Amino acid sequence: MSTPPKAGKSLSVRIDGTLSDDLATIMRTGMTASDAVRYAVAFLAHGYSWVWESGLYPDGVPPRCMAFRVPSYDGPAVASDGRMTGPPHAG
Repeated sequence: MSTPPKAGKSLSVRIDGTLSDDLATIMRTGMTASDAVRYAVAFLAHGYSWVWESGLYPDGVPPRCMAFRVPSYDGPAVASDGRMTGPPHAG
């Protein structure tokens, strides 16, 4: 097992087409590329920790598949260009 970089250090990652597309998807929320990478790593780490702490997989063994649930959107109506088009939906 390798050691993660120490806090305050930079991380270099080669950007291929898939990573570029994935970052573009996350950045549609308004995040920067750095924020998107931090968020994605934190999200995956949280999932792995939960799997290991719950005893579903042995510590250090990555699960074959993970999923997450998303509640229905209940904010204001939004057009495809990001403009608000109406009041929040009644839930």
